[in-house]
Amino acid sequence: MVTTSHWGQLVVPLVCCCVVVGGWPGSTSSTTSSSSSSERSSQNEGDQNRKAQVIEAFESTLLGMFGLKERPRPQGKLRVPQYMMDLYRSHTEAEDGINMLFDFKHVSTGTANTIRSYHHQDAGQVVSTEHHRHKVIFNVSTMPEEEVMTTAELRLFRKDLDEHHIVKRHALHDRESLKPIHYMQRINVYHILKPVARNRDTIKRLIDTRLVDVRNASWESFDVRPAMRVWLEEPEKNHGLEIELIDSRGRPSPNHHHVRVTREADPSKVEELENEEEDRWFQTRPQIVTYSDDGRTKRSPSSSSSGRGQKKRKGKRLKANCRRHELYVDFSDVHWNDWIVAPAGYQAYYCRGECPFPLAEHLNTTNHAIVQTLVNSVNPALVPKACCVPTELSAISMLYLDEYEKVVLKNYQDMVVEGCGCR
Repeated sequence: MVTTSHWGQLVVPLVCCCVVVGGWPGSTSSTTSSSSSSERSSQNEGDQNRKAQVIEAFESTLLGMFGLKERPRPQGKLRVPQYMMDLYRSHTEAEDGINMLFDFKHVSTGTANTIRSYHHQDAGQVVSTEHHRHKVIFNVSTMPEEEVMTTAELRLFRKDLDEHHIVKRHALHDRESLKPIHYMQRINVYHILKPVARNRDTIKRLIDTRLVDVRNASWESFDVRPAMRVWLEEPEKNHGLEIELIDSRGRPSPNHHHVRVTREADPSKVEELENEEEDRWFQTRPQIVTYSDDGRTKRSPSSSSSGRGQKKRKGKRLKANCRRHELYVDFSDVHWNDWIVAPAGYQAYYCRGECPFPLAEHLNTTNHAIVQTLVNSVNPALVPKACCVPTELSAISMLYLDEYEKVVLKNYQDMVVEGCGCR
């Protein structure tokens, strides 16, 4: 829903902005004391129908703007990976405002304006007798065909291990026997090219590797673009990834349980798990995060992320002149807060006011508008006055669940009016 000071002032996004001030049409019509209750009931019913029609039009318009075919209807508890929340906060709290493209120091995103998160399909399959290799599969088929992937990272969580555990795993006598080499572990990520029979090595290709210190808990990121490109072009060749844990000498690592690839409990007993453990597993399970460009990132001359509109000026006469007004879009009013994680709403603003002759400098005008206003002052029937319109627009970021219940962080350009002017 879009509100200024209350429900009655609604503006449907797009050029055709229908502003209803002071209530719905017909809602303020005078009702004499002789009006029957049936007439009032009929009027209220008409008002409700008009509200429903506007909400439906508003929802349809926004879904189209967001590139969604239908309204997402997530089932169960709304969960979002903490990493996606952190990316959202990092991007929206940037000092220079929200840019149309994502720009993070830890990853090269290219021209990406969309980030998606994919959890692996339960459960991770052990593919070695030493339990140091695991197979994980991700369903990435929901990425729209028109999007171009720029980056893809596999994220694995490692719990820390204390020295007592390391001593035990390496079958050492005591802590004094520990050497720096015992703390190191290598994590290899392979792209499975072709599955083979059980108990035989898969046909695979190493695509990334990390040498880590098992004493420090952290997330590890691996570049899986080669595998993702194949999966997106030929989904039938998605045989998953293989995660291999070895020690610094290349032997099966005895410290393999601290990397979260499978649940700590039997997945068949999910309902018996405590909510806390279920939430912890959701936040630490393997995930692939993709960065892509939907082709909507081309800047237009009217787009900006730095403009802030005209300064407020004193004087009653100037209050009617062209300027920016508040216009808050509240997603909860149309019950979209069950799939839009953040923000709860946003200040869209709109432009309204007169463009009087002569046009003042603060009205952010153009030479053409000045000429048009001059001609209008001489012959109003020949040309209309210049119009009060947005001159600078900026983007917003939205974190939400799509139709397939995949978590998406996306930038939408030209959503906020930053400046108004006479054009």
